Amino acid sequence: MTTQGVLSVKTGSSHFDIVVLVLGVSFTMTRFPRPSRGDNMTAFSISRDNLNSFLSSFGKDLMDIAITVNRDSVHAAVAKSTHYISRQVECSDTTPGNLYISDIPKVKAYLSTSKIPDLSFTQSGKTGTLHIRCGNTSLQIPTTSYIESQKKVGLMSKTIDNARDSMWRTWFNLPLTHHARVSADSLKPATGFKKVLGDKFACKTEFDIDDESLIIRGGSTNTGKMFVKADLSHVESSGVSVRSAFDKWLPELLTNLPAGEFELHTGDETVLILEQATSNFLMVVIDQEYEED
Repeated sequence: MTTQGVLSVKTGSSHFDIVVLVLGVSFTMTRFPRPSRGDNMTAFSISRDNLNSFLSSFGKDLMDIAITVNRDSVHAAVAKSTHYISRQVECSDTTPGNLYISDIPKVKAYLSTSKIPDLSFTQSGKTGTLHIRCGNTSLQIPTTSYIESQKKVGLMSKTIDNARDSMWRTWFNLPLTHHARVSADSLKPATGFKKVLGDKFACKTEFDIDDESLIIRGGSTNTGKMFVKADLSHVESSGVSVRSAFDKWLPELLTNLPAGEFELHTGDETVLILEQATSNFLMVVIDQEYEED
């Protein structure tokens, strides 16, 4: 903005009028764009470590996710024909509601650009733009109305609720007869099956009651086999060993386990359930028809 004035100056008998131009300079502070606050706003803040642990629980191939924000935690679940995983972690500064991420790889890429320990998430409505802020940077991601990872969650959640009500004694009315505790470290060696056996292999488990162990084996007689023995404790069984068949997805899913001990539930030719109360983690691995090698 420019303004004009007149300055009068007298020197002896002389008089001068000087036109003075005054230049006004304005400054605008740049601020991060924020979503408009409304009744459907959902928000939370979370540490980088908690967020990385949370997202890694669902596997490296996760593309999208729906998150439920509670008073002091966030919870999410994903389901496919091969498995179900749910996890809950602590957070702060929450506005409870549901928050949707349509592009997990982009969020992970954004996290890699900074080491700031805390992040904040805000979103208005299911299709509202997702706002993520980390220190002096921010990211906006558009959100679609369809979240692929939620397609089977509803049906699986009902089945899991029924199994919990039975104290993990049944799954779809099939008996879960074998229960124990097992550590993540004892299961993780099975994640090396792909490196040894290649991309195509069958995977099977045997709950050995005499040795109190869970045997995981991959491969076949024709291509070669690899075995991993995971020691069990607090074993409860029906008195006979049981077995189940899976594809290569079992070793892949074991990479998602948090550190520590898990409660294990299974039966003969049925699912494998791993639950950790301390991290609010639950994984159900769906079995397939058992065929002899």
